Amino acid sequence: MTWEIAVGMFGIISAFIGVMNVVVKINSTLSKLESAVIQLKETMEHQSDKNAHFYTELSEHEKRIITLENQWGIER
Repeated sequence: MTWEIAVGMFGIISAFIGVMNVVVKINSTLSKLESAVIQLKETMEHQSDKNAHFYTELSEHEKRIITLENQWGIER
């Protein structure tokens, strides 16, 4: 094996290692991103449930306020 072949093999192996390094980093980043998106989805669903509860409670308060305003003859 001549030195040109050895240098060529070294260059191919180095390029392969460099590409694989980038692929591993991208894969790791995508895994982290997927986890973050799943957590965000769960948080949004929980927040949506809380908002629905508050909306119902506010509607009840609005009804009570309207009833009190009508009893006292307060115009809007």
